[in-house]
Amino acid sequence: MGSTQEFISVKVLGLLPAIICISYVIYSSNQTFGAELGDGHNMPMVTIGDRNAMLAFKSAQVPTNNNVNLDFTLLDNKTGNNIQHTTYLVTISNANQRLFTETVHSHDGHILMEFVPSTIDPYRINANFDTLSASYVSDFSGPIKVIGKIFSPGNYMVSLEVTGIDFDNLFLPSPLKFEFPVSIN
Repeated sequence: MGSTQEFISVKVLGLLPAIICISYVIYSSNQTFGAELGDGHNMPMVTIGDRNAMLAFKSAQVPTNNNVNLDFTLLDNKTGNNIQHTTYLVTISNANQRLFTETVHSHDGHILMEFVPSTIDPYRINANFDTLSASYVSDFSGPIKVIGKIFSPGNYMVSLEVTGIDFDNLFLPSPLKFEFPVSIN
């Protein structure tokens, strides 16, 4: 009889991490709300569990080489800290034509993407591909470089969907969606 109790105890303890993960996903899905379009820099806050998340975004065209930088970070507005292990689906479109869609991940919560104009078609990404998060990750805090025909003078819509936070392979039940316009001269 004692060995049956030990067997049951070991089984229950073995299932404990799975129960905790399922509880986290259920709690998160009940506490996740969509955000509206912001002003193109700091998006409205959304609630994720006990955190108020805010997306800080900057775009800049470098005059010397016409590269376009997209710089964004998901922040916990309560603490001011980056939300770690953030995965984004990045989509760039122009006049309802999708030009770029890829998944990127940051271990420290900050992403810098550098778009380098080139005649390469399709585009090429210079970054590591992380199989655990199924996304591109920058090399040693440098930018994720995208080389190809993405940006030229005109108006673009950049869509960022936060698909995962806190762990490389933990995905949100519903992504947080942010959209904003970017103009290139």
